[in-house]
Amino acid sequence: MRILCRSDASVEIGTGHVARCVTLAHALAAARHDTTFVCRELQGNLATWVRVQGFETVKLPARAGNACSEEEDAAECLNALSARRFDWMVVDHYALGAVWENAMAHIADRILAIDDLGRPHRCDVLLDQNCASPKHELYRYGLPAHCEALLGPRFALVRAEFAELRSASLRRSRSRVARMLVFMGGSDPCNETCKALDGICRLGRADLKLDVVIGEANPHRSAVEAACARLAHASLHVQTARMAELMARADCAIGAGGTATWERCALGLPAVVTILAENQAPIAEAVHATGALRLLGRHDSVSPADYASALDALDASALGAMSQAAAAICDGKGTERVIRRMTA
Repeated sequence: MRILCRSDASVEIGTGHVARCVTLAHALAAARHDTTFVCRELQGNLATWVRVQGFETVKLPARAGNACSEEEDAAECLNALSARRFDWMVVDHYALGAVWENAMAHIADRILAIDDLGRPHRCDVLLDQNCASPKHELYRYGLPAHCEALLGPRFALVRAEFAELRSASLRRSRSRVARMLVFMGGSDPCNETCKALDGICRLGRADLKLDVVIGEANPHRSAVEAACARLAHASLHVQTARMAELMARADCAIGAGGTATWERCALGLPAVVTILAENQAPIAEAVHATGALRLLGRHDSVSPADYASALDALDASALGAMSQAAAAICDGKGTERVIRRMTA
C-alpha cells in the first residue's frame, strides 16, 4: 500500500504528532508498505529526521505567523503531491480536520484521522489513544456512519521495542530510585528539563544515575548540557533511538503528560509528571487517577522543590504499586492493532 501522512512538529507544537506517525510508518514499512510524509517548514520541524528514518518527505513552505487555513493547506498539499494517489491518508494535526479531509479525500481510498479533541472528521477510521473521557462521546455525533473509532490506550501508537522490552522491564525490582530518566518532550519550550534537574540536585544524591533526553528541536540544549555537567552521574541523549532501553532500565521517570505516557505505561515505569501544554492535561489527569504516576500540576506552578519532594517520597511500596498500575493501562501492542485494521 501507499500511505500519505500529514503532520507537523515545531518548538510550539512539539514533536509528539510526527513521532507517533513515524512509529506507525515504521510498522507499515515492516509490512512492506510505503509512507510519504508532508510537513511544513516550521521552526523546530522534524522533516530532516523523518527523512533520515527512511521516509520520503515533502515540505510545505513556512507561512508568516504560521497562519494557514485548512483549505489553503490542502491546496498546497495537492500542488506539492502532483496528482499522486494513495491507499491511505493519515492526518495527525490539531489545525486540520473535516474541512481539510474533505478537500483531500479524492487522492486517497481511505482516511485515518488521529485526534484527541472530540472534533468532527470526514474519515474512515478515527484513532484517539487517550483514556476514556467525555470527548470520546463527541465522536458519536461528528463522524461518518461508516467510520470505525479506535479508542483508548489499547490502540496507543508505541514502537515495537517497547512491547519487546515489556516483560524484562516488569520483572525488574524497583525497590528504590537508583536510576532515573528525565524526558520533558521533544521541544520543551519552557525548559522544564532544567527545573527538574535543579530539583534532583536538591536531593543531594551523589549516587543517583540519570539519563536526560531532549529532542533536536529543544531550544535550551546548552542550558541542559550545563545542568547535566553539575550532576555526578548524568548522561545527556539528544534525539535518541534508545528510548525504550533507557526507560526499561530506569526505576522512575520525570516527564510530561504527552505521548511518552503510553511508552512509560507499556514498560510499567513509574513517573512524576508535569503538564506542559493544555492538551496534555486529560492524559496526565486520567493516568494519575489510576495511581500510575504522581501529577505535580501545570509547569508554571511547579518548582524545583516540588520535584525534590515528590521523588523523596517514592519508596519501594509506592514504586511497585505505580508500576503495576501503569502496566495495566497499555501493553505496547497498539500499533499492531492499528496496522491490522489498516491492512484488513
